[in-house]
Amino acid sequence: MEENKYSLGFCFSEDKSHVALINKLKPKWQAGRLNGIGGKKEKGEDYFECMVREFKEETGVLVPVWTNFCTLSGTWGEMHIFNSFTDEVFSVKTIETEQVEIFKVSELPFERTIPNLRWLIPLALDKDGVCGELREP
Repeated sequence: MEENKYSLGFCFSEDKSHVALINKLKPKWQAGRLNGIGGKKEKGEDYFECMVREFKEETGVLVPVWTNFCTLSGTWGEMHIFNSFTDEVFSVKTIETEQVEIFKVSELPFERTIPNLRWLIPLALDKDGVCGELREP
């Protein structure tokens, strides 16, 4: 069932100083908070294809290189989380109803983010490229 499968991405500048985030309107529990950019996986596509498609749909920018650095799963479904490092991040713009913004990583407004971004963004920036998988028991 694809409806509980998602891709989420953090697109950073090449020097890792900036990141694109989206101001969520839905689902209700995310409304008014910043999150990475992504969405639901469609039938027949893999998580990577979903990430490329969702990022282009939300930002107008085609980013063809993504690394799956983390996977979260539980009773709610499964999410593959990606990072990318490209200065194309400075070309992103709002395409759909949710506002896309660029932030300095050193000045992220964590009080406005989805709570797990406090650890997902540092993990995405991990210079050692540590990959992980977290599953509910």
